[in-house]
Amino acid sequence: MLGEDIMQIRQLRHFLAAVDSGSMTLASMSQNITQPTLSRSIRTLEEDLGVDLFERGHRGVLPTRYGQLLATHARSILHGFDQAVADVGAMRAGGLGHVRIGIGSTATDPRVAHAVAQLAMSPDNITLAVDYDVPETQFARLRRGELDAIIDTMRPDLDTGDLNFKPVAHVSMVLVARAGHPILAQGEVQRRDLARWPWAIFNQPNAEVFYRGLLGLDEEQQNIRVRSSSPTMLRQLLLGGDLIGLMNRVEVEDFLADGRLCEVPTDMRRVETTLCVITRRRTYMSGALRIVIKALQMAL
Repeated sequence: MLGEDIMQIRQLRHFLAAVDSGSMTLASMSQNITQPTLSRSIRTLEEDLGVDLFERGHRGVLPTRYGQLLATHARSILHGFDQAVADVGAMRAGGLGHVRIGIGSTATDPRVAHAVAQLAMSPDNITLAVDYDVPETQFARLRRGELDAIIDTMRPDLDTGDLNFKPVAHVSMVLVARAGHPILAQGEVQRRDLARWPWAIFNQPNAEVFYRGLLGLDEEQQNIRVRSSSPTMLRQLLLGGDLIGLMNRVEVEDFLADGRLCEVPTDMRRVETTLCVITRRRTYMSGALRIVIKALQMAL
């Protein structure tokens, strides 16, 4: 039975290699086997399932609707299997396992870095991978099982039916501009007048809708000049030009303290959000992941 299970894992790897490359030849090369061997492996998988997984042609292979469905599940299965192997290896070496965390807008929050550093040095001997990317990519990876958790802010546009959100901290946003920015000579700026100044904003879904709602603007009104998915780049943009933007107060505290950035006085409402540890709802939660989540809750 164990041999059959291992063979099925291999078949799924062969199948996904063909899906990703669109070619049996390239897939066989990536798997370091001959093309006939890979083709037989996929044929056997098709016979077991009773469906055609690929449309085969002179230009390569294209997954059928059955193949597309299987590919979604296969990625999750293989990532889960690989994670299990990694966790067993870590436990055999005296640790609790390996945890993969995704971060986005929280990348420059020093509290996150401090919590991860403390976890890495804990006696539980947990190893961690911390990957930065835009939120859409991170949530897709979480759902495929490539990440164990994401640290990100709660957003109303998210489909949360298959996810768990565990609040760990409140995030206060602050409107900032570089020292010497002309807006700082205006006194308190009315929120609708803020749109007269060029903005740099964090690039995420519905960001423009949020921006217009915050300033009370009509749908066609806006003055967004730059969008960036990198918090570090966003901060550098604000430091380097006459732009204004909202930043996590914790991320810019040092810059506010030394005067490189200044808070813009305005009657705009305070903006706060909630930082969460996000996991899949229907998934096995390892002991290592439970320790990581608890440590993040205590640290943030």
